[in-house]
Amino acid sequence: MTVLVGVLCSDGVVIGADGIATSAMGSAPLMHMEANPKIRIFGNAIIATTGPVGYAQRLDHHLDLAEKGHVFKNLSAREATSNVSKRFITELQESKAPSPLPEGVGFGGLLGAIDPKEGPYLAEFSTVNFQAEMKLGKTFFGSMGSGQVYADPFLVFVARVLWDNEMPTVELGKSGVYWVLEHTIKVAPGKVGKPIQLAALQKINDAWIAREQDVQESAQYVEELEDYIGAFEQPPIEEAIAEPVPKPEPGDGS
Repeated sequence: MTVLVGVLCSDGVVIGADGIATSAMGSAPLMHMEANPKIRIFGNAIIATTGPVGYAQRLDHHLDLAEKGHVFKNLSAREATSNVSKRFITELQESKAPSPLPEGVGFGGLLGAIDPKEGPYLAEFSTVNFQAEMKLGKTFFGSMGSGQVYADPFLVFVARVLWDNEMPTVELGKSGVYWVLEHTIKVAPGKVGKPIQLAALQKINDAWIAREQDVQESAQYVEELEDYIGAFEQPPIEEAIAEPVPKPEPGDGS
């Protein structure tokens, strides 16, 4: 079981994930354990996936080929994401891989990469058909996975309160993504769990770099923020001084 959270930032992309994998027999879960990294980096592209591990391994193979073929360096966001979808779906069709779920492939993910002309972008590959939706405008963030039902409402709260409904910086984006993941883990114990994984794509020394992030600073930020909210006290409302009703002047007809 998985929860993924991503945000398109004013200066890059942040993607986060929980760290639990589920061993199952058919649809019956047997045990939870720390997962292999759900976030992987290919050159200057970040991918995080939800669904069967075997499908993730197939996708990683195609992402590796795409990175070596300079897909993420030379193609636009739409061309690059279409290339990834085509590679993955074609292999599933050629290998006659069955759909794990009646409503679709049951496998999806979040991709952060660079459009050579437009800059950073965040794409969500649907678990129904593995086609990409670009996160744009006011929907510059998203979550996926079995923990999405818990993550989405809090993610909207974070976007409104912490990010002011505008794309944050990468630094503030990391704190917000961590906060959503930690909240989801707390309210959905057993379904998702720590360690929290974060990766960011940002420009460093005039070059776009994708790399894993240390979560300690974000964890401390969230802890202090929650302590501040918990200690907040509304000042008492002062009683208004009642003004006497003015007496009518004599001869005014009263």
